[in-house]
Amino acid sequence: MRNLWEWWLPVVNNPLTRGRAGLVVATCAGIVGAQGLLILTWSATGDLEGETALIALLLTLLWGSIALLARAGRVKLAAWLLVGLLFLLITADVAGYGLGSPAAAAYFLPVLLALCALGFGAGLAVACASAAMVWLIAAALAAGWYEALTPFEISHLTFNAPTLTVLLALGTLIVGLWTRYLTHNVNRDA
Repeated sequence: MRNLWEWWLPVVNNPLTRGRAGLVVATCAGIVGAQGLLILTWSATGDLEGETALIALLLTLLWGSIALLARAGRVKLAAWLLVGLLFLLITADVAGYGLGSPAAAAYFLPVLLALCALGFGAGLAVACASAAMVWLIAAALAAGWYEALTPFEISHLTFNAPTLTVLLALGTLIVGLWTRYLTHNVNRDA
């Protein structure tokens, strides 16, 4: 198993770049695995729709392409593509289902990935964009600009949006400062 993992990592001398590439590859593999489990679950319960399986297949090809890009040594590009795609998919889901959906917590994924693979500044920017999107969706639903698939409740604006913002801020500080510390020490020791 270790040989397979080593094969996936780019051949570079910088351990930080190699580790970040591994993070991108592992995230892509994890997403493909999660998609597979969801497809199996929906298939077993009879909730699987044909277009869902097709979209999952197309996304699997996309995740695989991003992993190959990281393996080729284009780690920053691969990380940005993965962060951006996750952000867009999560935003589409949250906008569609509203802040009552547990999917809003998934904003942590692109934030944490950006912090670890791209650095503190990038992670902070993604966290701010995620919090802004949460507030924008909550405000749009409160104003009646559109209706989500789950009914809007005022607590989405008064509780969910502020709570998600605080959690994103705290998570960004905890993981961001730790990765910043590690990054500076790995680069100094390399």
